Amino acid sequence: MSGHTRTPEAGCTDVLPGSRSALDPGRAIKPGRHGLSPETVAGIQRERLIDAFVQVVSDRGFAHTTISRVTSGAGVTKKTFYAHFTDLDECFLAAYQRGMDILLRRMTEAHEAAPDWPDGIHAALRTLLAALAREPRFARVSLVEVNAAGPQVRQARIDNLTRFRGFFTGPSPPPIPVAVVDAIVGGIYSAIHVQMETGEAEELPSLLPSLTYFALLPLIGREAAAGYLGDQPR
Repeated sequence: MSGHTRTPEAGCTDVLPGSRSALDPGRAIKPGRHGLSPETVAGIQRERLIDAFVQVVSDRGFAHTTISRVTSGAGVTKKTFYAHFTDLDECFLAAYQRGMDILLRRMTEAHEAAPDWPDGIHAALRTLLAALAREPRFARVSLVEVNAAGPQVRQARIDNLTRFRGFFTGPSPPPIPVAVVDAIVGGIYSAIHVQMETGEAEELPSLLPSLTYFALLPLIGREAAAGYLGDQPR
């Protein structure tokens, strides 16, 4: 990663990348005296590039994404792109990591607000599926196109999957083997990935009962986990 400015655009800290048009007039920087500091300008430009990147990749695929298409979608020059990122992989990494941080924060809040651990897992999964369904561009980029990215981005995916372990390790002894936790995380990831490859993102919430059952089955047993298979949310 480069050492370029990372000042976030105002109001973007909980918005998934790609959810806003980079060319929205409200995000434009007026020429001449606009009263904005260089840091603020850099933050706005960076966020517009990240949003444009996600939009281009979700529409065309990473293999057909170029810096020219990203800068055109962001309404900035190539010189501005290189002021923030060394290449497309670095831009991908910034977009991916930003989105994963937001998703994990939302899931953690839902998990901690639940009355008990199983309900917390259910709430975290519901939050994840709903967020991805609402933001299909980021869902496609982070779940499908990530496979076409360079080694830094693919490593970030592995690192972020390990961050999901905390939802399934349990509140008290005996400890759950890491291999079991990783199998749960991997199974959930695989199911969501298949849905994104073969169906529509808006259908992701329909996976909630089966994914909750799958996650809880080895943790609390079949009978207790089956209580989450009903159509009514708990």
